[in-house]
Amino acid sequence: MEMKPLREKAMAGQRRSALFLLVLIGTGGVAQAAPFDANLPYPTEVALSQEKDGYIYRRFPGNQRLYTYDLDPAGRSACNDSCASARPPILAPANAKAMGDWTVIRRDDGTHQWAYRGKPVYSLFHDAPAKPMGDGEGGVWHILPYEK
Repeated sequence: MEMKPLREKAMAGQRRSALFLLVLIGTGGVAQAAPFDANLPYPTEVALSQEKDGYIYRRFPGNQRLYTYDLDPAGRSACNDSCASARPPILAPANAKAMGDWTVIRRDDGTHQWAYRGKPVYSLFHDAPAKPMGDGEGGVWHILPYEK
């Protein structure tokens, strides 16, 4: 009599595994980011603008576009010293807390920096707000894309 419940459990486990594989295949095996929500809170050091191509975060004040750096390891900034002079990090107050899609990382010099969806964000020194020039620089700098 106990064989039937065990067999049913095994079949239920196989169905769950098959469903998981279908979901995994359907998403390309990659975790999907949550859709953008313009109502989520964001730091006072950035501004959210609605433009013709969608929503975009900009440095506040200054209105410059924001960038991410491919060489940043998870949870830290690799852009320090002279790099940070050319690519100023978007600094967070010492008492800043995560909000919405924004988290706070600790920099090598002990200051705090905002990260968007886990990636530290920067601006580009002398970047014109209407004509950002640093996207793709060195193959490692990327402008924060428009959100729809």
